[in-house]
Amino acid sequence: MTLHRTQVIGVNLSGANLSGAKLSFANLSESDSSTDLHGAIISDYNTVSDEIIKAEDAHNQGILSSIKERIYHWNDLRFHCEEQVKIAEALDRTNTLFFPNSKARLTTPAGRQNQEPDFLIFHQGKWGILVISHPDTAKDETRDRLFASHGISIIHYCDANRCCEDADRVVQEFLDILSQG
Repeated sequence: MTLHRTQVIGVNLSGANLSGAKLSFANLSESDSSTDLHGAIISDYNTVSDEIIKAEDAHNQGILSSIKERIYHWNDLRFHCEEQVKIAEALDRTNTLFFPNSKARLTTPAGRQNQEPDFLIFHQGKWGILVISHPDTAKDETRDRLFASHGISIIHYCDANRCCEDADRVVQEFLDILSQG
């Protein structure tokens, strides 16, 4: 336990069993794997899963691990599909600032909601979104209008096969469109 004057500013809970504990504030970013958090209630009152939260697993990406969906990893980032990895590699080769699968919080007609674009890209002072179109997914015009109302008006859809086969060209075409926008 670390004390500062009369306040507790830190407690080492390594190896502690916090099953069923209610924590109104907890910084678990450095929790070690021996801490048992099964059933613990954290500040937003969501139950922590059986899997221990580790600092290296923390991320701001919208992707959640799921047994049903395969997660692709590249440079400590997570992706839904191989096509996203190919686009990320191509964007990286152009030294472009990009945010893959990051959740955005914005105002919708129904109130504040989260949205998750495939790639939020910043190039030459402009923001744009690159979306990979799969045969089983429809164009989300409502989401596109929401992003446009927040100043991101360049939203480009690209066929998944093309993203996989010619990612560099897809990225260059998108950057050109963004430059002109």
